[in-house]
Amino acid sequence: MGSKYITSTKEKIKREGLKKTRQVFKGDFILSNSMSFGRPYILKIDGCIHDGWLAIKGVERNFIPDFLYYLISSPQTYQTFEKLAKGGVVNNLNSDLVKSIVVPIPPMEVQEEIVAELDKINEVMADCRELLRTLDSLAQSLFYDYFGDPVTNPKGWEIKSIQSFAKTTAGGTPSKSHPEYYENGTIKWLRSGEVCKMNIEDTELRITEIGMQNSSAKAVPENSVAVAMYGATAGQVGIIRCAMTLNQAICAIFPNNVTNSIYLYFCLTSLKNNLLKVAHGAAQPNISQSIIKTTKLPVPPLQLQEEFAARIEQIEEQKKAVEETISTLQTLLDSRMDYWFN
Repeated sequence: MGSKYITSTKEKIKREGLKKTRQVFKGDFILSNSMSFGRPYILKIDGCIHDGWLAIKGVERNFIPDFLYYLISSPQTYQTFEKLAKGGVVNNLNSDLVKSIVVPIPPMEVQEEIVAELDKINEVMADCRELLRTLDSLAQSLFYDYFGDPVTNPKGWEIKSIQSFAKTTAGGTPSKSHPEYYENGTIKWLRSGEVCKMNIEDTELRITEIGMQNSSAKAVPENSVAVAMYGATAGQVGIIRCAMTLNQAICAIFPNNVTNSIYLYFCLTSLKNNLLKVAHGAAQPNISQSIIKTTKLPVPPLQLQEEFAARIEQIEEQKKAVEETISTLQTLLDSRMDYWFN
């Protein structure tokens, strides 16, 4: 569950455009009515909405706005929206459908009790997410403290191309016209969209041995560093934490005795913009394996890299504990939402 409030907008209109839109005001309740339909927000500003939103006014007569927010955010209400939403490709709501929904109206003191409880859980979750951001910032700061900016190399480390000290490989995609390449597969198969975090421990899809043999997919050992090469995730980096294989949009850099994978992860993440600058393609960036192999980066002493990696692993342990707390709190929130609204 994200923020319940809208406090700013990216776009603005001129005053003469007011006649062609709908004005809404601080305290109003708005509800998305297409695509990710049924998502409620409480306005903290005056503004205008386009036809992808519904405005619900006068809620204060029967509801504390925050209570109505939680009521509409509950899985039970969303399931009702799903049943009512109409549309072919895109489900959408309209004002008549929303008006037809029957909801409970507890006494105000009960609404206040519910809001206080759910707000408290969300506040603790927000504090945990802020702690995760702080730990991520700490890890990045440690990298620069140890090694400096890899772009300018202020500490004067030796510069080497990746191909001079490590082997690389791109993956492959078994033909989708052969179901036997995928059905009952046991080999983890990484796609570029999954290169979105530091530690990659699992994949959504699996392929079979025969699928691997009939494609350019290759086995990649744990602690290899994955770099997404194409499209929206181009330049994203992750560390493969268990043996798997890759699709053709990922380049893997194999572990070696010159660089630590955690150091390489932070270094390449810092060089992402440089990689994108030399990428091919106008609409979608394409970082070829050749570009990655010839990329030059500082190579500090391995002992220093491993000292840095040990500190990062401590931070990752802290993050894991915080993430488990968030998961526990989310389970509690879901349970309490179910208790109050089911």
